[in-house]
Amino acid sequence: MPLEVSDWTLGVLFAIVGAVGFAGQFLCIRLGTVDGEVSDAVLVVLGCNVVLVAPPVLVLYEPPYTALFTPTSFAAFAAAGIAGMFVARLLMFKSIEEIGASLTSPVIASNVLFATIFAVLFLGERLTVIHFLGIVLIVGGLAVVSWETAASSRAEQSIRETGTTLLLPLGAAICIGIEPIFVSIGLVEGTAILPGIVVMAGVATIGFVGYLAWTGSLRRIPLRRASTAWYVGAGVSTTIAFLAYFAALEVAPVVLVMPLLQLTPLLVVVLSLLLLPRRLEHVTWRVGASALVIVVGATFVSLSG
Repeated sequence: MPLEVSDWTLGVLFAIVGAVGFAGQFLCIRLGTVDGEVSDAVLVVLGCNVVLVAPPVLVLYEPPYTALFTPTSFAAFAAAGIAGMFVARLLMFKSIEEIGASLTSPVIASNVLFATIFAVLFLGERLTVIHFLGIVLIVGGLAVVSWETAASSRAEQSIRETGTTLLLPLGAAICIGIEPIFVSIGLVEGTAILPGIVVMAGVATIGFVGYLAWTGSLRRIPLRRASTAWYVGAGVSTTIAFLAYFAALEVAPVVLVMPLLQLTPLLVVVLSLLLLPRRLEHVTWRVGASALVIVVGATFVSLSG
């Protein structure tokens, strides 16, 4: 007799896989950037996204593949790729290198705050009481993260330099926050999410290679270096996370999926404490507490969105 699994159970499993996958990305990038370059990390992760997602599109859909898109949906997914996969990752990976994964991930979780602001401004959505409460929690958690970052780097950086460093994860959070606006436009046009991800990753890769060529920093990636292996791990991890996240939304309601997905910062804190050497990640109780507060706030904002 075949084992029957409910949609609720599948949704929970997919959402947990997504949260673990996103957490794995943080840890892999932290380990890779010890002796590797951030530009290599972005390029390898983007390459993994394209290599892992493009073949299923070629198998699941029939040519001509241009029929999968409208001009508007293609432009929308391309913009989402530039914002969320190119610029956001460049800032996020640099932040992980500078202040660590456990401090970066809670700040990145504030992307739901910026997504809410953009939805109110551009999609005409209303700000609810639950939204406001979630925003207060996120801001409070970010204040603790900021204080902890300043305390841990005070001997090496001035207050101004510390503030500049925190602009990296905040900038990444803003870019990730605006990404769903573009994705929603593409989906409304009738384009499925899997072809949309291919466009996002493909355009982001082309854009980043063009950026490296324009700045004169395009070079061969050292394939035999340990950092490259960690970047490949990050690319595989984040691809699995995206696919699991969207699969969860296909079979389960948002109110079930989003709270589980918001566990990523807490997973990063716990895994950093358990797996990473102290010289790379100095995890304090304040970091864990701020991550918890931001997770609760992000969950409130997600569920009321």
